[in-house]
Amino acid sequence: MKNYYDILGVSEDASNDQIKKAFKSIAKKEHPDRGGNEKVFKEANEAYDTLKDTKKRHEYDTVRKYGQSMGGQGGNFHFTSEDFFGDNIFENFFSGFGGPNVRTRFRQRQRANKSVNVRMAISIKEAMNSMEKTINYRLPSGKEEFATVKIPAGIQHGVTFKYKGMGDNSLKSIPRGDLLVQMSVLDSDGYTRDGNDLHTNKTIDCFQAIRGCVIELKTLTDSTIKVQVPAGTQPDTLIACKGQGMPIHKTLNIRGNLYVKIIVLIPQLSAGDLKKIKDL
Repeated sequence: MKNYYDILGVSEDASNDQIKKAFKSIAKKEHPDRGGNEKVFKEANEAYDTLKDTKKRHEYDTVRKYGQSMGGQGGNFHFTSEDFFGDNIFENFFSGFGGPNVRTRFRQRQRANKSVNVRMAISIKEAMNSMEKTINYRLPSGKEEFATVKIPAGIQHGVTFKYKGMGDNSLKSIPRGDLLVQMSVLDSDGYTRDGNDLHTNKTIDCFQAIRGCVIELKTLTDSTIKVQVPAGTQPDTLIACKGQGMPIHKTLNIRGNLYVKIIVLIPQLSAGDLKKIKDL
């Protein structure tokens, strides 16, 4: 059983005025609307609601002392916020930072329309440029709604956009919930993403690897770049192409790098091929 006296920081023979003063001190510090600890506030509320009432306090003290219930009440002393908010001390005390609306806001915290979660998938090629996309989603009521999502270039996988007041509206007397759109950025066109860098593979034959060569790559912006492969390149070598990766969100003039992994194809060699190798 919780020790309500310890929660309020008073002795077991504390007067009603001492109990009220202790609660007011905790409530001022821990009220959720002032950035306090909601759990601490609720426990103090529960303790005060019991100890301020002579009958409830007597039953609570008796149960603590003898470990048995009285009058069919049992050992559960849990009281709702409705009991608490009916007490004028609350509205009088908190009138300095919210007035009577404090009670309404706390109730809305308990009864709130839910957020609606939607996942949107785009390719890394699409993520190279900013765009707008319209999505349709369903509310818990089954009603279909639409929203336009503005997606900045370089958007990262897992980013969530919050659209206030576009979610559940089942409870008409309080504000709507929010719409939360989580982005999935998928690999595409032979490219994978690692943060702001891109990775792709390019296959060359062993002769190109030995002699060196220039290969052409089509990038995700549909441009073509030339990549120099040095002579003697080994299989699985990574060649960095600086500034050819993803645009970095909020700093679009800076881009990540592109890393090209060289796959060296070893062919089945004929007698003629072996002679060519000897002649190198």
